[in-house]
Amino acid sequence: MHPKQPRFRLTRQAMLLGLISAAYPMTGFAVAAGQVDFAIGRVEAVTADGSRRALSKGSQISEGDAINTAPGARVQLRFSDGGFVSLQPNTVFRVDQYNFKNKTDGSEKGFFSLLKGSLRAITGSIGHTNRDSYKVNTATATIGIRGTGYKAELREDGLVVSVGEGAVLLSNNAGILLVTSGRAAFVASANTLPASTNEQPRTPPATIQPITSTTEAIPQLPALPKLTSGGGYTMAYAYRESPINGNNAQLSPVNAVFNDLSQLIKYSDGTESGALGSAAMTFSATDGIIGWGRWDGNTDTNGTLPLQPGVFHYVVGLPTAAMPTSGTATYNLMGYTNPTSSDGSTGWKVAGSISADFSTINVGINMTVGNATDSFTLTGGTSNRSGATFNNAGVNITSTSGYPNICSSGCSTSINGLFVGASASRAGLSYQITDGNFRSIEGVAAFASTTPPPL
Repeated sequence: MHPKQPRFRLTRQAMLLGLISAAYPMTGFAVAAGQVDFAIGRVEAVTADGSRRALSKGSQISEGDAINTAPGARVQLRFSDGGFVSLQPNTVFRVDQYNFKNKTDGSEKGFFSLLKGSLRAITGSIGHTNRDSYKVNTATATIGIRGTGYKAELREDGLVVSVGEGAVLLSNNAGILLVTSGRAAFVASANTLPASTNEQPRTPPATIQPITSTTEAIPQLPALPKLTSGGGYTMAYAYRESPINGNNAQLSPVNAVFNDLSQLIKYSDGTESGALGSAAMTFSATDGIIGWGRWDGNTDTNGTLPLQPGVFHYVVGLPTAAMPTSGTATYNLMGYTNPTSSDGSTGWKVAGSISADFSTINVGINMTVGNATDSFTLTGGTSNRSGATFNNAGVNITSTSGYPNICSSGCSTSINGLFVGASASRAGLSYQITDGNFRSIEGVAAFASTTPPPL
C-alpha cells in the first residue's frame, strides 16, 4: 500500500490572494512607493507576477503589491509622499498605481484598493493639490480625499468610513457624499447611496505610530471648503409635524447661520425665521457649495412653520449670480435627507437626476421616492424657472405601489428648487408628495452638474 498522502487545503485567505495575483497584468518592473515602518505578526506581499515575500521593518513597497496581514498581524506603511497607512489584521490592501517625484505637478498618483479588512490613513502630498490623484477603491464605493486622516472598514455588509481631520468623498453608482471631520458614513453596496451613520470602523489601536524622523513631517492639511454664515442665501425646505400633512417652501434672500461643521443652525428672511433649538441635527452634508440636512425635535420657529416638535429638511446655498443663458446641463444626485412620512412609514430612498435648458425656463425632473412598499416617480420637463430658482409647474407623478389604486383618486406633488455655485454647478430641491390616502412624504435632495464634473 502506498503511504497515505497529506491532504492539501486551500484556505480562504490563500484563495483570495490567488485571485488577486491572477488579476494582475504581467509587468517587467515595479515602481517603488514606500516602505514598512513596522510589522507585527505575519505580513506578506503578493507582487504583480504572483510571487510572495514576507514583509518586515524596512521592506520596500512597490506599485502592484497587494499587502496581506494574517490574523493578529498589523503593519504600518510609509509612502514617499509622506502619507501613512496602517493595516489591521485580516486585511488585503493593494497599491494599484503610484507615482511621486517630490512635486505636485499633475503627474503624481496614488490609486489603491481595499479588498478586505480595515485601515487607518493619514494622507501625504498626493491628492492635496490635485484631488483626483488619490483614491481608494472598494467593492462598494471609492474613497476620495479633501485633505484628511480617515479610517475605513470593508465588511461583508458594506463599507464604514470615519473622518478624523479634513474630509473624504464617497462615490459609487448611486451618488456621492462628503463626510466631514468627526462624522462617519456607511455604504451597503455599489448601487446604494452613501449615508451618514453613528457606526465607527473597527481599527484598533487608536493611534498611528509617530514619525521617527524629524525631517519627514506630514504636510499641512489644506482648509476644507465651508459654508460661511451671512446673508444672500437661498434655501428650500420641507417639514412635517405629525399628524399634520407635510409641506415645502422656498426663501430668498436668507440670512443663514452655520456652525463649524457647515450645518445650518439658524435662518431668517426678515419675516420668517427658524433655529435648531433643542432639536437634533440628525443628518447634514456639504461640499462647500451646497448644503443639506435634517432637524428632528423641538425646533424654534417663527412664521409659517409649526412650533411643536416636528421634522425640518433643508437645502441651502448662495444662488448663482449670473445664470447661464444658453446650453443644457444634467445634474446627478449627490445626496438627500431620509424622507419622512405622515403615517410614520420608513425606509424611503431617493434616486434620479434633473436637467436644465438654460435658454428657456425649463427644468426637467426625473426622480423616484420609494420604499419596499410604495414608489412614486416624479417626471416632467416644464418646471418653472425664474433666475436661479424653480418650482414644479408641469411635474407629473405616478406610483408603483402595494396599493394599486393609491393614485386613482389623485396624487400630487410640490417642488421648490434652486441653482447655486458658479455657472449653476449645483442644484437642490425640496419636495412634498400627497397620495390618494392623504399621506404626505417630504424631504430634500442635492445634485451636481456632470459638466464640469462634480467634486
